[in-house]
Amino acid sequence: MADVRSLANSTALRDESALRRVQHLGSARDGLREWRVQRWTAVVLIPLGLYFAASVLRLATSDHMTATAWLASPVGALLVMLFVLAGLAHALVGLRSILLDYVHTRARLFVGELLVRAGTVTLAGASVLAILKLFLGR
Repeated sequence: MADVRSLANSTALRDESALRRVQHLGSARDGLREWRVQRWTAVVLIPLGLYFAASVLRLATSDHMTATAWLASPVGALLVMLFVLAGLAHALVGLRSILLDYVHTRARLFVGELLVRAGTVTLAGASVLAILKLFLGR
């Protein structure tokens, strides 16, 4: 009887210490949102990627003016912009997930997330500006 009580007490203590370790790691609610964003962007990237690949293959044998005219059209510019932004959003969620899984120090995690977000915002801004520059003809 004493062995059963000591076993129950040791299990309760072990569970309590495990709970203490994970209590300050944050809420699990953000994970569902990120999972949905990653799945949504993956689904959106399929038709956009097929369109982009077909367009690039079609434009591979044409000259610079034809490619510029294609990107200057409203449909082409919009779809390429959506493709780039969906790809960067998908990459951002994936890279954040990798950082959360493999970086265990808060300072390194903060710096890593800052660099990933800054890089994503920089690439998104540069891509949108380049597409708009070709679309507007300047």
